Amino acid sequence: MSEALTESRRLSKTVCILCRQRKIRCNRKLPKCESCTRAEVDCQYIRVKNKPGLRAGYVSELEERLAKVEKEIQLLKADRTAPPIDIPSEAASSPPSHSPRGAPHSLSNVSPHSMRCSSFDLDPLSVANLKELCAAWFDRYHAWFPILHQPSLLEVLDTAPILESTIYYSVFKAIAAVTMTHSHQMDILTYEQRRQWSEDLRRQVLIEAIDQLSLQSLQAVLILSIKDYGAGCLSEFWNLIALAKRMGTQLGLRDLVANHCENYNQVSKIPPRMLPLPISLVNKEEKIRAYWMTEILDGSSTIGAAWNLNISTPETSGLLPCSDTVWAFPEAVISVWSFGDFEIASAYSLYVMLVTNELFHVHRFLQQSFDIQSTTQRVQWQNEGKAVDERLITWRSKFGTASIRMSAESGTSYDPNIIMTRCTLDLAILSLYQRLALPPSGVEEVQGPWYHAIQRCLDACDSITNTLRGMHDSDLENINPLLIPSIFVASRFFLVHAKILNVEIPRNLDLLVYCLKTCGLRWALARRLEKVIRTATADHKLPSSMSSLPVQFYDLQYSYLDIDEALRTWAEGLKPWMHLAGLEHPALQQNSILLPNMGFLAATGGELIVDSVPITEN
Repeated sequence: MSEALTESRRLSKTVCILCRQRKIRCNRKLPKCESCTRAEVDCQYIRVKNKPGLRAGYVSELEERLAKVEKEIQLLKADRTAPPIDIPSEAASSPPSHSPRGAPHSLSNVSPHSMRCSSFDLDPLSVANLKELCAAWFDRYHAWFPILHQPSLLEVLDTAPILESTIYYSVFKAIAAVTMTHSHQMDILTYEQRRQWSEDLRRQVLIEAIDQLSLQSLQAVLILSIKDYGAGCLSEFWNLIALAKRMGTQLGLRDLVANHCENYNQVSKIPPRMLPLPISLVNKEEKIRAYWMTEILDGSSTIGAAWNLNISTPETSGLLPCSDTVWAFPEAVISVWSFGDFEIASAYSLYVMLVTNELFHVHRFLQQSFDIQSTTQRVQWQNEGKAVDERLITWRSKFGTASIRMSAESGTSYDPNIIMTRCTLDLAILSLYQRLALPPSGVEEVQGPWYHAIQRCLDACDSITNTLRGMHDSDLENINPLLIPSIFVASRFFLVHAKILNVEIPRNLDLLVYCLKTCGLRWALARRLEKVIRTATADHKLPSSMSSLPVQFYDLQYSYLDIDEALRTWAEGLKPWMHLAGLEHPALQQNSILLPNMGFLAATGGELIVDSVPITEN
């Protein structure tokens, strides 16, 4: 028995060379194994040495070393109040996560300051950060975008145990996406990190809006539209408005506004709809405001377009937004008023009336086609344009009286909706007349300029300038980005008029350029259009064909919307500050361009964001 065991152990330490090379099982039969017998080859064995084992006490020593290292790591963590974040090497190339609780994945431009922050500070959806971002929203945006009830939203933020479970969570995400890029609360992050967070939150809100229909998801989409328009992404902006209009239709908002809920689940003259009644006065008012804001964004963003737009017909008897004073009260105070009291006029309601009623006739007029070379059609078009202009003049008179009364009642001379209404009126006049004011080359020799149209356009440009002159820089920086086209169109008309008629550029252009520069502190669209105006001013004495700008800029047959994409492409291909070369106009002095607003730089720590690239004061 012992001899057999000894032989077995001896054989276990020997290996057939052929089986080892072929990596096949060997039965280790002596003198020749089965595989070598079939192959008719000599069978040779080699002795395999046993691998040495671990020395005595090695495992215990390793455990002691591991415990010592763990203790040292814990001491290091305790000593460092803000440990750096461990970022995976593949983070820069991986797409952003849709998780709202993780840090941004792509941190290609990380500063040492932003790296030394905790995960709590990196979370814009934490309660502390959301309170700051919501405060920024209601301080800088709400006045001209009043679709949310501030007391109700802030109450949810203060009392909800889990924000993710509330119906307002998508609204909070949208507010964070819009405000965080210019919020001091997010200064712990680099501008690029904030931008990536903003884009990630935008994607989350849109996915949720498509997945689940609700009033709050519609509000979130409308809030996001500000971000896209201010960035100059007009195609993306109009996509959001199209989505918002369809969501509003499904929610029955037009039925609520136009029919006063009379066709909600009841027999009526018009076809009824299976829709729930508003659950509260605040809920009803938010639906009214969401409907009108959708219509405002659609109508005001397309002024001047001769495209075949699907603009809604006016709702002359529809429910209007309530008084701004009433809207600032909590639900318990608002319940004192009845539904009918919500028709009290406000500055926002006046803006709604202009865009949705009066501008409808401007849109319809501009969408008509006519032969510019036909004298008969030209005269007909002039008369129809004058008729639409008369409507605007009449409405302006009523608006002036109402705005004076509201300013006296509120005790303040500044209201962003009053500013928007005035400038939108002037933009409508410019859009009405600019195509007929200065005919294109080949037609102007036969028909000549239409001086009535030229004068109306110049008056509108001066009116825009006078309106902006009374604004503080801080108000101009925080204004609705829909104001930017009014400034650009007025500047463009000043330049093209001076170039074609060979006259001096009006001094009012100085203020318009400064307003674009101030708006550009927040909105990329204004920064882009400022480059265009500065370049056109520098090229004023050159033939249009020699200007670096697209030739359509100097042809007023094209609206600002028609040339927007060409100007965007031009601006993206422009080398930094190349539009400052050859400046001759007093409005464009070099020393006022490179450091446009020293006061703003000092207030923000010396950092100015231009085209998403931080430029720091030396």
